[in-house]
Amino acid sequence: MAPVFPEDEYRSRQQRLRNSLAAEDVDICVITSPENICYLTGHATPGYYTFQALVFPVTGEPILVMRESEVINAEEASHIKDIRGYPDNIDPISATADAVMSAGRPRHLGIDERSWFLTPFQHRSLVEKLSPVGVNAIDGAVAALRLIKSAREIAAIRQAARIVNRAAQAAVQAVEPGVRERDIAAVLFDTMVREGSEYLGMEPFVASGPRSGNIHASWTDRVIQDNEPVLLELAASYHRYHAVLMHTVVVGELPDDLRQVAETCAKAREATLAVMRPGNTAEDCHRACVAAIDKDGLMEFYRKRTGYSVGLAFAPDWGEGSILSLGYGQHTKLQEGMILHAVPAIRMPGRGGIGLSATVLITADGPEILTQVT
Repeated sequence: MAPVFPEDEYRSRQQRLRNSLAAEDVDICVITSPENICYLTGHATPGYYTFQALVFPVTGEPILVMRESEVINAEEASHIKDIRGYPDNIDPISATADAVMSAGRPRHLGIDERSWFLTPFQHRSLVEKLSPVGVNAIDGAVAALRLIKSAREIAAIRQAARIVNRAAQAAVQAVEPGVRERDIAAVLFDTMVREGSEYLGMEPFVASGPRSGNIHASWTDRVIQDNEPVLLELAASYHRYHAVLMHTVVVGELPDDLRQVAETCAKAREATLAVMRPGNTAEDCHRACVAAIDKDGLMEFYRKRTGYSVGLAFAPDWGEGSILSLGYGQHTKLQEGMILHAVPAIRMPGRGGIGLSATVLITADGPEILTQVT
């Protein structure tokens, strides 16, 4: 498997990170998030559940440290020359500390401390092995780089969106009374894989009838009935870049209360999209969504953020919410090149729910909708 992008794409990302680290007086950083490693090197493997790290000096070439059996994947998927594998009987933190020291003893060590793949035990062990050393969290520096997508990243997300749209359309056509939720999930998976999707950051969701009122409800043996909603949420992955769509199929005619929910959800989606323009903040988007829902008296059924950044992702999530979410207190201004999933969803527990979303590219003219059912 050749690297996804040419070497100059990764060199540009690495140089921008070096500039940020130098400004924060960080000598070397150790990065363990699979998304951050992939962003900076191209290395991607489902084997990230075992310890891997990118040792990244401000001066000098980066070093990849990983399980010995994974080295071949990194050699094929990245442009990194120094790849060090540790055997299964060796402590990976010791191997990482050795790599750091070979690059030069740091005065200030940077760590992506929000990584789900660096345990408190490993963090403490690494710092102890490199003591004395100052430790800086560099999550913000890497997030700032990832938030604005390059032309190549945008092209990859467009491909993921194309796959999502085809899979969603196929699922919509398959929904009818008497069909099981798992049959719809099978259509989603089959279409996504055949259309070019890689493994996903999170499985799709299929929930019908009262189950559509539960967040993150996955498919079951339940049989779809007349006059109820079927809520679908799915993503596709292309070169590890994701696009996402939530859509609700109505079987027959909804009862009055759920019909109102559907109408309000559509208004909330349009209100959100209307403010997704450069200069407005992520909180502005959330407030627009909330205002539309509150106007119709349904706020008791809206208990979530309005959206999040999307891009590079590995399980357990398909989003980049750790980089940016559309919610209260999120004062980051939208800029051209951001790609966000706006996802209003109103759920009435035990009754049903409606969700309508879009993955959008922020442009100078406003949001360009990438995912939708036509």
